[in-house]
Amino acid sequence: MTTGTAAAPLLEIADLAVGFTTRAGHLRAVDGVSLTVADGEIVGIVGESGSGKSVASLAVMGLIDTAGTVTATRLRFAGQDLLTLGARARRRLAGAEIAMIFQEPMTSLNPCFTVGFQLKESLRVHQRLRGRALTAAAVALLDQVGIPDPAARLEAFPHQMSGGMCQRVMIAIALAGNPRLLIADEPTTALDVTIQKQILDLLVALQRARGMALILITHDMGVVAETCDRVVVMYAGQVVEQRPARALFARPRHPYTAALLDALPERALGRRRLPTIPGVVPGIGDRPDGCLFHPRCARAQDVCRTDRPALAPDGAGWVRCPLPLGDPA
Repeated sequence: MTTGTAAAPLLEIADLAVGFTTRAGHLRAVDGVSLTVADGEIVGIVGESGSGKSVASLAVMGLIDTAGTVTATRLRFAGQDLLTLGARARRRLAGAEIAMIFQEPMTSLNPCFTVGFQLKESLRVHQRLRGRALTAAAVALLDQVGIPDPAARLEAFPHQMSGGMCQRVMIAIALAGNPRLLIADEPTTALDVTIQKQILDLLVALQRARGMALILITHDMGVVAETCDRVVVMYAGQVVEQRPARALFARPRHPYTAALLDALPERALGRRRLPTIPGVVPGIGDRPDGCLFHPRCARAQDVCRTDRPALAPDGAGWVRCPLPLGDPA
């Protein structure tokens, strides 16, 4: 799967799989995911909880613990093979050239240390700053992410700050290594609507100012419509559709993508009820034969129940469906 650019992609993933062995059996949380991200591109990864979005990003960061297994035919960043990179080199890369903002800002920061201590720790590791230069850089980063009176905030503990302020601190820590790729995993979770908009605007502004690539993981299609160049739709660990954002919103090809768009509140104006998708994402014990989405799909036919579809080229994008909607865009 390519981005359509001539230059080699910054991040290249082919057939990524992540599995976990549990008492209930083996769970394939990520199942053959392939995607690329170009320098300076904003890519949205969307899908319901349990679709494998966060697990795929943790695999890229090298943060899958010993209970999980990660395989891929290709996993490259800026020309480096992440599959063969040594543990020390992988640690140097994570947090520096590739950084990640995690969900739940109030729990992502260590409550026992001040904001300044945690931010300075990243700056010491990634930029090797000390003394006054370290403090000045920490203040500058807090100012860049929109925290008022940044010098005084260095002495604050996380519990003394709001969720929105804590998320801004997390963004500052992520930027401490001057990353080429920033992964934002549900960056507006647990924040009110006004603060969500501020955080998203901040991320896009920082992405443009620094020229870095941004992967935005979310279940909110409205957020993706406002920010992303390209969209990857995941379901039950698989990519089911990928195409430029404008084309996807204008003419979705996979029934799951169409169902997600139909559930947007702004598309339900004049209706008595907001459309929903029946059922849930399958787990270990209820993964169906054929297309994994067919038990929830109103358009399912016999072929959907028996044949497991492959991700296939489709116009300007890719789709995993034997009976795509409409004409490709």
